[in-house]
Amino acid sequence: MRKAGLAMNIFRISLICTVFLYTAAEIQMLINPVNLPENMLPGTQLSRAYDKDVAGKPDAYHFLNKTKDFIIDASSGIITSTKSFNYETDPRRFLLIVDTGGFVRHVLTINIIDVPEPPDCAADPQFSLGTATLEIDEDYPLFQPIYRVTATDEDSSNGDRLMYSIETQLSGPKKGANSFGVDSVSGIVSLRGNDTLDFDAGYHVFQLTLRATDTTGLFCQGTLIIKIRNINDEKPQFEPFPLDTINVTEKKTVGEIIARVKATDQDEDSSITYSFKTQQGMFGLDPFTGIITLLQPLNLDNPNNSKTYSLEIEARDNGNNTSTYMFTIFVENIDDPIICDSSFSIAAGVSVSVPENVPASAFIYMILARDPDPGQEVEFLVLKSSVKATAYFTLDSYSGVISKTTEPPLDYEINPKHFQIVVAVRNRGNLSLESCTGTITINIRNVNDESPVFRYIPDAPINIYENLPVGTKLVKLTATDRDIGDSVHYEFIGTQKEFSINEDSGEVTIAYPLDYENAATPHSWVLYFRAYDNGRVHSTTGTLTVILQDVNDNPPKCIQDIYIIELPENTPADTLLVSLTCTDKDGTVSNNNITYHLIIDAFAKETFTLVNNKLKIGPTHLDYDNAIFAGMHFKYILFVRVSDEGSPVLSTIITIIIRVSRINEFDPIGLTSAFTFNIQENSPADTLVGKITFTDADWPFNNIKYTIVGGILGSPPKFYIEPDTGVIKLLDSPDREIESQYKILVRITDLDNDAVPDPLRQRSGTAQVTVNVLNMNDEPPVCNPPHLETQIYSSIKFPFIQLNCSDKDSPQEQLSYSIVGGNTNNQFTLWRLGVDPPALTTTQNLQYDAFQGIQDPLTFQLLIEVTDELGGNKASQLSATITAIVHVFPWTTTQPTSSTETTTTTITTSVLIKISYYWSPDNWIPAVLTLTGVLFVMCLYAVAWCLFKDAPSCSRFFPHCHEHQRNPPTLTAKEPGQGPRHGNFLNSDQKPNTKPNLLHGNHQ
Repeated sequence: MRKAGLAMNIFRISLICTVFLYTAAEIQMLINPVNLPENMLPGTQLSRAYDKDVAGKPDAYHFLNKTKDFIIDASSGIITSTKSFNYETDPRRFLLIVDTGGFVRHVLTINIIDVPEPPDCAADPQFSLGTATLEIDEDYPLFQPIYRVTATDEDSSNGDRLMYSIETQLSGPKKGANSFGVDSVSGIVSLRGNDTLDFDAGYHVFQLTLRATDTTGLFCQGTLIIKIRNINDEKPQFEPFPLDTINVTEKKTVGEIIARVKATDQDEDSSITYSFKTQQGMFGLDPFTGIITLLQPLNLDNPNNSKTYSLEIEARDNGNNTSTYMFTIFVENIDDPIICDSSFSIAAGVSVSVPENVPASAFIYMILARDPDPGQEVEFLVLKSSVKATAYFTLDSYSGVISKTTEPPLDYEINPKHFQIVVAVRNRGNLSLESCTGTITINIRNVNDESPVFRYIPDAPINIYENLPVGTKLVKLTATDRDIGDSVHYEFIGTQKEFSINEDSGEVTIAYPLDYENAATPHSWVLYFRAYDNGRVHSTTGTLTVILQDVNDNPPKCIQDIYIIELPENTPADTLLVSLTCTDKDGTVSNNNITYHLIIDAFAKETFTLVNNKLKIGPTHLDYDNAIFAGMHFKYILFVRVSDEGSPVLSTIITIIIRVSRINEFDPIGLTSAFTFNIQENSPADTLVGKITFTDADWPFNNIKYTIVGGILGSPPKFYIEPDTGVIKLLDSPDREIESQYKILVRITDLDNDAVPDPLRQRSGTAQVTVNVLNMNDEPPVCNPPHLETQIYSSIKFPFIQLNCSDKDSPQEQLSYSIVGGNTNNQFTLWRLGVDPPALTTTQNLQYDAFQGIQDPLTFQLLIEVTDELGGNKASQLSATITAIVHVFPWTTTQPTSSTETTTTTITTSVLIKISYYWSPDNWIPAVLTLTGVLFVMCLYAVAWCLFKDAPSCSRFFPHCHEHQRNPPTLTAKEPGQGPRHGNFLNSDQKPNTKPNLLHGNHQ
């Protein structure tokens, strides 16, 4: 037993020693953490694990957690990657547990580091391949989209933004146009108005090199070819005659050509026709060639002929574009004329061309003229000239020689391009006689006589830093050439491998990577360059000094490059969010002295403060309830730039993501707490009454619900409210005569405005709504009684029946009365005083003792119409009628007899006309009356059947009465069987002998 206990103690001691030995062993990592740049090739060695206790064993190292992205060599402990990582799509951090079989394990952290990547322009393959082509009209409007450059950047998720630009813009066949521009943000190409698109000026096609550049300077580019379509948009342009005149002699023969007008159209494939604006009898015009011919003699001896003719000619192209030209034909009198050179004196005259550098006093042209009469000399003089023509040219009055003046010199770039001189040749002895007149047109020819002149060359040396990307712009040299149509080109004098110059733009860029530490790279250059014109006729040289400067290479490193913080929006100001810890490996004070700078947008500028390395909230508090913040997905993304003080300054960016949760802080509020709406009575159901509007400052904004919780709503309720809009509508038609006003209490409750689910923190408000019911004309006038009957004497002169009518919708002053029937000979009228109902009165004495027995009726049945809404909308007027029966008793007065002598009465014949009125109905009325009679008889039969169906003796008249006796029907209160069997058409107070009102149009 003692031996067994001793053996057990020895085993325990051995086990403790073994555990102690394994615990003391430690796995060491060569690099931890590992920062792996994205896009590195698979198989990249990242780090190495080492455990001295398993060194040399064949299967010592392995990962505890499974991963297919990394492998560890089992014998050497070397850790390598198995794929190429993408920072934008793959996880950015991996934690690998390295195990060697002991009790201690080691965690390896691998961080994926973002590497700037160039943009990709391959979304449009033709654009990236340089074959993207489109076609637009030459009158395409300015600033309208033509093409959109589509480029993508995988770094866009990290805040990288693309900028679009046009690198080159070439036009052809004519060069030099700068017509297109590109929006730097959207990449939309459009016309910018610098140079118009004119197909006829030679701009047929444009080639644009478009570039998309990210914030790091990386770019992609492509080519867009824009073809211009020609349209007929140009008017014909006449080539004017010199001074708009033509000189002809009176000896011109009929049919001879006077001149030829010519108009040109810049539009291609355009044909021009000519016509006189007014009818001409003296001259003819060929519509296709423009040749003007003489139709009648120009003999000035004929008093009907004129010395001058003004002609206006219209030119029209095949696109109906027109232009007119007016000129004057001068007819010269022939009297021993001087013989002049025909090219000088006819039509447009002589045209000569001289270079702009013609020397002073140089011969230009000699006018040939002579007088056929012996001993006569001719004289040359200038009649008129164009602007400044006599300042540059002079005419010898004896020889007719035109030569250049000594001063000023000609300059094609600033002077007129054409000069015209009208010269008259006349007999020197007879100064009043002009023999011939002609025009000399001197055209100035451009000469390449100007050298390029530099407008901008940097005076001071240009300092550049090492490691700038190839293609970085250093300077743009600018030179101009005053020669019109001449362009300037640029080149280096000698060979420069480090720099290049654009031949057309003069832009100097870096052509080779510059490394200050490379012994083969100079630290300064003196660049010699040349600007030359077309053909290298003239050139100008210049120099430029470039100095290369060293830069700081090591950026600061931080223990953590991204922070994610979550907190509610009511977190108080001055709350500490995070303290940053960073170091710099540079050894000098200026290069390892670290400063922290908060990079923040304008929205969050006042919300966060960075003091040294501590980030706090303030000075303003967090606000979840903001539309801009909602667009940011309710999170702030802050960047802290950690920089050293080297030259240049190197920095590391720390990303801090702050997510804010919402708190319900505000009650719904409205512009007012009481709303008043008006609604017409009798409006149908679902009619809009009004809308109450409340707002809620909590996000989501105005996410509120409207509910009717009380008030005077009518019975049954007349209103309902749409819960999401606050629109109040009718459930039933209102009647103002029953209820003229309703009161509604509405509760407004916010929804989903807190991180805690509803209804724990919901807020609400109330609104009082008053609905006024507006009156409508829906009640006709009512008269009491509706039927009147009275007796009068024929001599009555005062009102005898007072009407009593009223209207629930209209006051008395808006009721109108008129007699519409039965007023024979207009014997009666309505007499009204003020706004009260009128009374019935007579207009004249009733006649009952007239000549030959003609007399008025003894009974009048008058129909009086009462209409409401006097002066209102006739379409909405309502009316009623009153029947008034008037019985007239004739009243005669006995004439006293006279004792005087009876005079002889002369009997004359007179004609008394009496108009009888009768009713002549249309043809359809008897048919309607017949049908009505048949229906009436059927109704009587039905009533009789209902009354006598139970009588045993009914079988003879009602064959089916026994069947009804077995099942006697039960009449309800609404069936006509319980109605009165007989009705009196007149009121009870009327006399039995009163006839019923048979006039049409009567209604109650």
